[in-house]
Amino acid sequence: MDSSAELPVLYINYGPGDGDTEAELDVWAAGLVYQPNIVLTRATALDQLGEEPTSETIAAFLPKVQKAVDQMISVRGM
Repeated sequence: MDSSAELPVLYINYGPGDGDTEAELDVWAAGLVYQPNIVLTRATALDQLGEEPTSETIAAFLPKVQKAVDQMISVRGM
């Protein structure tokens, strides 16, 4: 989430279509993203991982992010 965007967030980009487009993760400015699609804010990532996380810390954190993504996509019905 090292982005030049102001208040970067990790979000699910469902694309322009309705249901035919695969969802993908993207990073953009929080103010420009539909709030229900936000998976993780930079502030939360820093809080959970610290300023300079180790590879072990990141590896332990990624399954939590994947679970959140899977849940968000299933709720949307993709």
